[in-house]
Amino acid sequence: MEFFQTNIIPAEVVVQILAFLIVFFTLRKLAWKPVLESLEARRSKIRGEFESIEAAKKEIEALKAEYAASLQKIEDQARAKLQEAIDEGRRISREIQDKARLESQATFEKAKENLAIEVAKARISLRREIAEIALDASEKVLREKMSDDKKQQEKILSIIEEMEKAL
Repeated sequence: MEFFQTNIIPAEVVVQILAFLIVFFTLRKLAWKPVLESLEARRSKIRGEFESIEAAKKEIEALKAEYAASLQKIEDQARAKLQEAIDEGRRISREIQDKARLESQATFEKAKENLAIEVAKARISLRREIAEIALDASEKVLREKMSDDKKQQEKILSIIEEMEKAL
């Protein structure tokens, strides 16, 4: 403690305290308010930036949700159009099949009619030929006068064989 008593001069201490107080109050009046104002301005600026960051985050989330909804809507539309195309293809396929069936049925009916006509023509032709053959046979029988039945049968059989060879 002796060190302090010998080295500390009370008048200097009082002068230093007074100088400190003068500087302190001067700085408080002149510099403290601007320092506090700049600190407050910095705080409000930082707070504003945080708020704008939060607002931007919310806006980004809203945009993400809107983007996802739009993407889902586009996918739904694509699926709907694809389903429409598939349905249209099936409808066209059914129409083509029905048309082909109708055409094949018409062709079949026409072929059937043509066959019926050809059969009728063949029958008419066959009747004519049979009539001609019968006439020829009866002519031959009448030309030849036969007394014997056996001879007559042989003659008819030979005429029939002759007709079979002609056919």
